[in-house]
Amino acid sequence: MPARLAGGLLTAALLAGCATAEPNVTSARTGPATAEAAPPAPACEQLPEDTVPAGADALPQLTLPCLGPGPDVDLHRLTGRPTLVNLWATWCGPCREEMPLLQEAYARHGEQVRFLGVDVQDDPEAARWFLDEHGIDYPHAVDADGELLRQLGIRGLPVTLALDADGRVVDRAVGQLTSAELQRLIDDLLRSGDA
Repeated sequence: MPARLAGGLLTAALLAGCATAEPNVTSARTGPATAEAAPPAPACEQLPEDTVPAGADALPQLTLPCLGPGPDVDLHRLTGRPTLVNLWATWCGPCREEMPLLQEAYARHGEQVRFLGVDVQDDPEAARWFLDEHGIDYPHAVDADGELLRQLGIRGLPVTLALDADGRVVDRAVGQLTSAELQRLIDDLLRSGDA
């Protein structure tokens, strides 16, 4: 009997560990449980025609679909003004916690700094509900396969990338940002635009 009980407890423990190893999109879903369609996400902007030459400080040349209306987002065309790119997902607790900080920063600096969220390996409908419920109104693209994260060589979320006006990555933060850390990234970007 004790061996059978021990085997059952071991099996339960292994199954519980597996449940947290993969993103649990269903439990992260927000919004009504009905078949009601998710509200639209913010529109993506038409990006400049200028592109960033490939190099060690450039984002991978990927084109991601916009989560909302608007054109696809060519990451190699994030030029013309400084840009803050935040990779996140609804199943990522730290991502959800830092999102209000990003929205506040966008409200303060959105005219000077382009903000772009990249929803990674997530349910786009859950992402739309989340953005709507939390009043997030800067554009987001979808990276369903996590290709950007993979090409950046980063294993976890959230990730925030600071790009100068030429579209080159000048700083990155892996993990949840504090308000002070986010403001430092933005201040550095604004100073880089003045140089």
